[in-house]
Amino acid sequence: MTQIKEFLRRGLFTVIVLCSAAACSNNDENEDTNYTLDSIQWAMLNDDKVEETVINIMPEIYENASSSTISVTIDPAMDYEQLSQFYYDDSKFFQPLNQTPNEVNVLTGELVFNDFRYVSEGPVVPFTLEEYAYPPDNHIEETLTIPPYHTLYYNATVIKREVTATYRAYFIGNNSNERIEITGKWKGTFYRNDKSLIRLEKNGINSPYSGIINKYS
Repeated sequence: MTQIKEFLRRGLFTVIVLCSAAACSNNDENEDTNYTLDSIQWAMLNDDKVEETVINIMPEIYENASSSTISVTIDPAMDYEQLSQFYYDDSKFFQPLNQTPNEVNVLTGELVFNDFRYVSEGPVVPFTLEEYAYPPDNHIEETLTIPPYHTLYYNATVIKREVTATYRAYFIGNNSNERIEITGKWKGTFYRNDKSLIRLEKNGINSPYSGIINKYS
């Protein structure tokens, strides 16, 4: 009788161990090691903002001392870099979710809404906690001609727009299909050409063609 009880005890122990091992195996199979970005939404909440600053660029002077007409191309906004950076409270949690590089559309600050919405237009930037710099996409090149023996004086202003917004992103686990939601802040800086003042003078005396041209208003 004692041997039968011992056999049953050992058998029950073996079953428990096997079941535990099987459960662990199933847990390992369902454990997520990679995630896919499903979607991202945007909102402008109470602590978000849009701020604009007018920047006066350094005057530029182009002298044509030749007997032929020359052309110059000017684009003040291209002297600046636009910036994008996402923020999240727990970077150690963010990094495993975003192992695969993702690119998303961001807000430009032209539309302001306090409920979460999908954005399908605007600049496309990496979804990363690191600062990302890229050239302005809202700019206009200005090509000007300078007659022989004339000097062109160029002054301009550039608009700097700083945007703080709230994002809500959803990730899907590659094994469990579990949907994970995270919410954080994003900051972006944009530049665009504003106004230009152009003065053309004949070398030595004022030109009758001098004037002000507002190209970017």
